[in-house]
Amino acid sequence: EGGEGEKDEKAEEEAEAAIKTRWGFAFVTIIIVFSVGFESGVEFIKEKIPEDLQEVVSALLEELTTLGFLGFAFFITTVPIGGSESLIAQASMYSLHEPEALEELFEGLHYLVFFVSLSFIMCTVLGLYHFHWTGNAAWARYEAQGLEVTTAANKSKDLEATRRVLAIPPEFSNPEGSLMKEWSKPDHICQAEYLRIRTRFIAECEEVTLSEDFPFHTYLQKRASEVFSGMIKITPYDWLATWLLLSLFFGVVQEGVTADRLLALYWFLLLLITALCLLLQAKMVWIKQQLIPRLPSELQSSANRTDKLVCAPVYKDQSTFSSNSYLPKGTPQTVQSFLKHVLNYRIGTKQERLFWFSSLGPIVMSHLIRLSMFWSIISLAMLLSHHMPGVVHLGVELFGHVWTGWVIFITIVVLHGVAIAIIYVTARVYTLCTSIEMLVDEELLTKVVRDQKYEKCQKAIEMLFTLHFYMQQLKFVAEMAKEDEAAARQSTGSATPRSVAFEPKSEEEKKAMEELRQLFEMYDRDKSGELSPDEVGELLGTMGVRMQGKELDNLIRLMDKDASGEISLDELAGVMLSRKKMEKEVKLSEVGTELFEMFDQDGQGEISLDEMIMTLEGLGKNWDMEDIRNFFEVLDADGGGTVDKQEFMDFIADVEAIK
Repeated sequence: EGGEGEKDEKAEEEAEAAIKTRWGFAFVTIIIVFSVGFESGVEFIKEKIPEDLQEVVSALLEELTTLGFLGFAFFITTVPIGGSESLIAQASMYSLHEPEALEELFEGLHYLVFFVSLSFIMCTVLGLYHFHWTGNAAWARYEAQGLEVTTAANKSKDLEATRRVLAIPPEFSNPEGSLMKEWSKPDHICQAEYLRIRTRFIAECEEVTLSEDFPFHTYLQKRASEVFSGMIKITPYDWLATWLLLSLFFGVVQEGVTADRLLALYWFLLLLITALCLLLQAKMVWIKQQLIPRLPSELQSSANRTDKLVCAPVYKDQSTFSSNSYLPKGTPQTVQSFLKHVLNYRIGTKQERLFWFSSLGPIVMSHLIRLSMFWSIISLAMLLSHHMPGVVHLGVELFGHVWTGWVIFITIVVLHGVAIAIIYVTARVYTLCTSIEMLVDEELLTKVVRDQKYEKCQKAIEMLFTLHFYMQQLKFVAEMAKEDEAAARQSTGSATPRSVAFEPKSEEEKKAMEELRQLFEMYDRDKSGELSPDEVGELLGTMGVRMQGKELDNLIRLMDKDASGEISLDELAGVMLSRKKMEKEVKLSEVGTELFEMFDQDGQGEISLDEMIMTLEGLGKNWDMEDIRNFFEVLDADGGGTVDKQEFMDFIADVEAIK
């Protein structure tokens, strides 16, 4: 019996070990599936969002790494060390004389960190949707409609059409920054506000000269990406503020804590966060109203009337500080020194003083927006991880039905979503208010102007490189013609030079020769060692060289050294590899002078649009005249109608730098 008992016990142990092994494999499989799903989700988001918002995804991954480290730290504290109790068990034994007393608390914190990470991901995806597919799309739509109207008005010289687009009826005016008026505002009023800001931004910009078609929405979109990624990155100051809030929370509940009291304090925290979100949006709406330019007809005094399309906004009317006492009286000297020298606290500009805390106003506002989002995420995570049973039970106590509790729970989840949506709208308004007037991002503005310049003349740049290639081709034809003529003079038996084997002179040429040999053999279907002109044309097409008609005939004539009508491998290599070497060695900036002289037909040192068109038409290409005109407009920066050599060379240098 004893032996049978041992066998049964051993069998049970083996069965238990097998079950544990299967569960271990299942856990590993689940971890791998979740990892693959997470990585696939990240790649999917990166593919779907524009390049400007890639920084947001990177910031999210950084914060998730921080939260993952916190979860790992919580896990480590619950693991036994060297056969002894875990750290949390030792702390529990020391303070409560029970090793398991604090383990449940730390398991709850671990659970909370998981839901914070999950809420962070959901809120970031919601933010990406709002910033790109809602907010930025609205800016782009407003700009496109405004450009359409202003372009038509400029052609017809009808400024009244533009003024009608910029008009805001008195009933939609919102100088006090009312949230109700802001939320109920029609779309055409939002468009009028946007176009007013855009019009003044272009007209009054002192950093660079902006054209009427400047992509203002692109500038704002890039700024919005910076603001959004900044919202995701939680700074030490934000963690400190969060710790202070939680200290207050735990300080209240540490005595006589009950589940009902925790739930009541959670409701209070939720109301506090909601009030903060609404307060920040109300402040930003008021600031935006102060920054919206006025029309001349809206000015109170006729003496201030102007011929400009839009006039200075309301905030410009405030007086400038004349006193140096911009800190409250009685502020300790150490505090003043810290604010002035460490935080760079100073008398703010008129625009900065629209925010709180003078010169630190925009920075403090960004922290408050970030905190409101972070606290909303924590509140949502607390609801999902800890307070869901309490909320459902509350519904049962109040109405006597379980489904009412679930309705209350879902309603609170939706309210969190609304609060986070309010935060994102506030952040978008913050982006607008901190990107114009005295807070223009000069570095970003310069980059947008450069990108616009490149995009605007993209076809013209391609035309310039095509012209460069054509010049190389002409130069090569001339050199080959000279060699052909010299060889003919040295010939004793006939006027046609013999074909000479091409000898590679470098490892790169040897590799290129071998690739060309393989391609040649592919088209040499009859294995004669020579290709017909049609076969050469197909081979050149495979190499990316598109030539037809006279151009192809001239090139084949140069290749056909022995005048046989067929092209050998050596003949093909002698032309194509020499041509490839020329393309690689010559830079566009080095032939800029030659390009300019080609356009400058009268030799006066200036190029006109007519000269450029005549030159390009004389080359026998099918040039797009609209592209040529756009190209000339970009070259003619001062609008004088002519381009001198310095302007031309400066543009080529810019193009080469961008390429």
